[in-house]
Amino acid sequence: MKTILEDYDIYPKIFRTRRKGRIHIKPMGAHAEFSGSISYRVAIVPMHEIHNNEPEHPYPSCTFSLENGIIRVDYTFGGEGQYTLLINYSDKDFWGTPQDHELNIRLYAVDEDLFALRPYRGDMHCHTIRSDGREGPAIVAANYRKAGFDFLSITDHGQYEPSIEAINAFKDVPIDFRLFPGEEVHPPQNNSHYVHFAGVSSVNALFRADPEKYHAEVNAIKEKLNLPEFINAAEYASALWVIEQIHKAGGMAIMAHPCWIQDNAYHIKESMYSYMLDTFPFDALELSCGQSREENQMQISFWQQKRADGHSVNIVGSSDSHGTVNSTWFNLSKMVILAESCDKDPLIAGVKSGRTVVLEQYAGEELPRLYGIHRYVSYVLFLLDEYFPLHDALCHEEGRLMRDHACGDRAAKDILGFIQGRCAALQKKCWGE
Repeated sequence: MKTILEDYDIYPKIFRTRRKGRIHIKPMGAHAEFSGSISYRVAIVPMHEIHNNEPEHPYPSCTFSLENGIIRVDYTFGGEGQYTLLINYSDKDFWGTPQDHELNIRLYAVDEDLFALRPYRGDMHCHTIRSDGREGPAIVAANYRKAGFDFLSITDHGQYEPSIEAINAFKDVPIDFRLFPGEEVHPPQNNSHYVHFAGVSSVNALFRADPEKYHAEVNAIKEKLNLPEFINAAEYASALWVIEQIHKAGGMAIMAHPCWIQDNAYHIKESMYSYMLDTFPFDALELSCGQSREENQMQISFWQQKRADGHSVNIVGSSDSHGTVNSTWFNLSKMVILAESCDKDPLIAGVKSGRTVVLEQYAGEELPRLYGIHRYVSYVLFLLDEYFPLHDALCHEEGRLMRDHACGDRAAKDILGFIQGRCAALQKKCWGE
């Protein structure tokens, strides 16, 4: 976390454009206190309107007040983007040596449509011990919350029940973390895998219970298709069947890891991947997941090319993690969805409206790569520095107590009740509600 966030409680952090907002800078400890005997200069720099080459137009000082140890600044924000609030002052150190100081505080202004949304970090694709993962569903859920996630869907291979197991493990526990049903769908005789997010029933169960019906329905779809010769009609028809069943269950259909290397070859043929992006029968592409750079970059490169060709596809980022403790894949890839709330329908609407930013960060890398629409990427870059570190500290405490509860600690539930709502309170403070 940046030192400025440790030393000062800065609120709000996000403002409406073309409206006056009041910024509060509250010291957090004696070392950061403001003094009435010191002269402060306050200026605000709109970072999207750089004046470095216009020295005749310096940034004017802002009027401010210092009351009860808190600096308050009133400012009317212009266009959408990031702003820097600078506080300059001089004092003397313990030895009496003069020294100059500058506090660099970042703020962000957004238009009304974006101001109405909130950022939620999530993962829609992960595994537990119920398939080929390493931990039980409740522990996986707790460890995701510890890592700063707002929502999760457990999607074991061919299994819907583990996601319900995780939900039930915390159904009577006062937490803010959101758990949704899910599964990874492995249709017979089809290399394509699909993540089923948040539907009310299992798609895998349908073809397990009645494989003959599945094949008959897929063949019926196949007979109606008019496909290019290079496309495997049975595989494409099977994909359409899976997507239709996910939608019937009220879920979202995500094309999973198309460039995963399995048995020395990519998971699906490039021609099929290309055609799927052209026709876009699913709801979102898993752009990046817990894979090698080669695999993820193949997926990303193809998506970028298709965008350039005029075929825009909604994206999600998921870890496809098979372990949450000392795991290479866990937290490698994730996403931030800008949505009205962290509920099923608003999250799905956020994905379908393109309001997702995918984050990809390999072990040892200081910063993640971000993919998505520029407007949202710019916003999320700010949030990663200024909002999420505060958010993640609260999530860590809740996740640790969730794990304690899952392991039988009877006191954990009561403590969770005491701390419930802190992330929501942080949101209200940062957005000035």
